[in-house]
Amino acid sequence: MMTPSEVCKQLNISPSTLRKYSLRFESEGILFKRNKSNSRIYTVTEVAALRESMTVTKSGDVTFENAVREAAEGLKGASTITPENGVTSTPPRRHDDVATAVILKKLEDLEEENRSLKEEMRKRDSLFVEVLEEMKHKLDRIEENQKQLAAPMPEESELDSPESSSQQPESEPDPVTPKKNTRSLWARIWNK
Repeated sequence: MMTPSEVCKQLNISPSTLRKYSLRFESEGILFKRNKSNSRIYTVTEVAALRESMTVTKSGDVTFENAVREAAEGLKGASTITPENGVTSTPPRRHDDVATAVILKKLEDLEEENRSLKEEMRKRDSLFVEVLEEMKHKLDRIEENQKQLAAPMPEESELDSPESSSQQPESEPDPVTPKKNTRSLWARIWNK
């Protein structure tokens, strides 16, 4: 037999959560034994039913009420060997079937999500490769243009071909000398 604090520790739940589930189990006809201070005490089977109903509820596929109802039905059908009766009944329908079905459904959903993610990754990778190839092509064109721009310019002697020898070389223009201003300093200042 386990005390409420032991059950809370084992199931990693708060006392209020344990109280909530216990009250719901009692509304379904499962009466927990009480100690001298009138606190509930739990058997290993009852703790297993509590754990199972919490797991099924957390899965989101079954409501709290239905999960507790199914676990309570399993507890009602279970009998244990006692020194008084020495008899056991057939084991109840296992609620593990519900939990297993929930887990299998989640696994199937995860596998489908995994397949779709892999397909998206393949598409993204192929687009990435295409973009990289296009960028490489553009980079090759830029490098080719840079090579052409950086190529040495032909010398002037190469520009002067025999055909241009008939032309006379250009002479330098005569330097322009500025005209000397003969006005006086005051006339220039006053612009007269």
